[in-house]
Amino acid sequence: MQNKVHYPEALEAFVQMSSNFGNFNYTEKEFESGLPQMLLNCLDRVLTEKNHLQAAVDFNNEAIGHFLNGVGEARLADVCYQLTNNPIILEDLGFNYLYSVGLDAELAKQYSNQLKTIVKNNQNKAMQTKLNELIDNQQVVEMEQSNQHKRLIAPMISKGKVVGYCSFIKPSFTELDWLKMKQMHLVGSVSNYNKESILDTELRLNIKGGLLEDMIHNRLNPVVLFKRARHIGVDLGKEYQFLVLKVDADFYPSEKEPIGAMNLIEVFSRYFMERNLNILISEGAQNIAALLPIDMFSKHFINVDEFIRRLLHFLKEKYPQNPFKIGISSKATSLEDIPILYNEALISLNVNNQQKDIMYFDDLGAVGILFRTGKNEDIRHFCNKMLSKLVEYDRGKESELTKTLYIYIKNGQNMCKTAKIMNLSLGGLRYRIQKIGKILEADINDLQTSSQLFLALQASIILGDLHFE
Repeated sequence: MQNKVHYPEALEAFVQMSSNFGNFNYTEKEFESGLPQMLLNCLDRVLTEKNHLQAAVDFNNEAIGHFLNGVGEARLADVCYQLTNNPIILEDLGFNYLYSVGLDAELAKQYSNQLKTIVKNNQNKAMQTKLNELIDNQQVVEMEQSNQHKRLIAPMISKGKVVGYCSFIKPSFTELDWLKMKQMHLVGSVSNYNKESILDTELRLNIKGGLLEDMIHNRLNPVVLFKRARHIGVDLGKEYQFLVLKVDADFYPSEKEPIGAMNLIEVFSRYFMERNLNILISEGAQNIAALLPIDMFSKHFINVDEFIRRLLHFLKEKYPQNPFKIGISSKATSLEDIPILYNEALISLNVNNQQKDIMYFDDLGAVGILFRTGKNEDIRHFCNKMLSKLVEYDRGKESELTKTLYIYIKNGQNMCKTAKIMNLSLGGLRYRIQKIGKILEADINDLQTSSQLFLALQASIILGDLHFE
C-alpha cells in the first residue's frame, strides 16, 4: 500500500476544506487523479453559497426598500411573495389567520386553525417541541403542515415581544428559503418596532395628553384646542362628529390568555392610522371615544358611515367573542359643541332595545333632543307620569301590555303588523289595546297622546327603566 502524501500546508488546508464534500483520504496517485473533481466540488459549493448570499442580499435590499416606503405587514408579505414565489401566511399572537398571499384564503385559514388546535391541545409532541423553540426562544422553525406541505415559520418581534408569526408554505425548503425567511423576520420585526414607536407617540400625545378629555369637559377655549390639535398633527377641520365604542366590562383578557399583540385602544388607533386618518381618541372604563373630523374623511374620499361599518366589522372579526356597540352623534361646526356631541353619542349607545350595532343620534328623533336638553330626573318624572299605571299593572299581572303599546305605536298603530310581531290574534290584540286605554285612561289612537306615550317609552328604554326582549 502506498504511503499517504504529506502535502504543503496550503494544499493540506484545501484537502481539509474539500473533506466537507466527501471522504478524501488520498494516496498520492488517488490525490492526483481526484484533484480536478475536488476543485470542481469546492468551486460548485462556493458558487452556490455566493449565489445564495447574493440572492439573500437582493431580497433584503428589496424588502428594506419597501419598508422604508412605509408599507404595512400585508403589503410587505405581497412584496416578499413576488421576490420568493413562496406562499405566505400571517397570523397574530394566538395563531389566528390575518392575511395570506399565494395561497387560497380558505386553505390558509384551515392551516391556521390546525396549528392553533395543536398549540391548544398539545396533540403532537414533535411539533410542540418546535413550537416551544418558536414561541419561547423566538427561533425560525420548520414544521409539517400537511402530507403535501411544510411550514417555515418565524416570529415577528417588537420591543422584545412576539407580536405575530409569518410562514412560508411549500413542499420543502432550501437553504435559500431559510436565509430569506430570516431576512423577512428581521425586516418585519423592524417594521413592527417602527409602527409601535409611532403608535406609542400618538397614544402619548393624543390620549395621555388628555386633549380630547379637555375638549369633552370644556376645560380649554376653542382657539387653544385647535392650535394644540394642529401641533400634534390633527387637523380638526370645520365639521365634527363623535363616535363612542362600547366595550364589554369583561373584555380585557389576562396576560396568560392573549387575544392579540395589542390592547383594544391600540388596535382601534392603528385602524385609523393605517388609513392616514389622524384623530383624537380617549379611553374610558367601558368605552373608547373618538372625534371624527368630517373634512379629513372627505379629503381622503372616505364615506364616514361606510368607514364606521367597516371598523365594527374589523373589530368583530378580530374579537369574535366580544359584543361591540357604536353610538354616533350628530354633526356640528363649532368646537364648543364637542361636549354636546359626546353626550349625544353616549345617549345613542344607551338605546339598548335596538338590535342595531350602530346607533345614530339623528335616528332617535324627539327623544334624542329630550335627553340632550333635559335632566335625567325630570325626564324620568315625565315617563313615570305617562306610563307608571301600565308598568305597575304588568308587574302585578306578569303581562306584556307595555311592550304591546310600544310595538303598536312603533309600527304606526298597524294592527296586522303588531299582531304578527307579538304573535297574537287580531282579536287578542284588540282586547289588549282596549285594556291599555282603560288603564292609562287615554285614547292611545289619538296622535298627540300616542306621540307623548312613544316619547316616554323611548326615554324609559334609554334610562334603562324598561327592557323589551
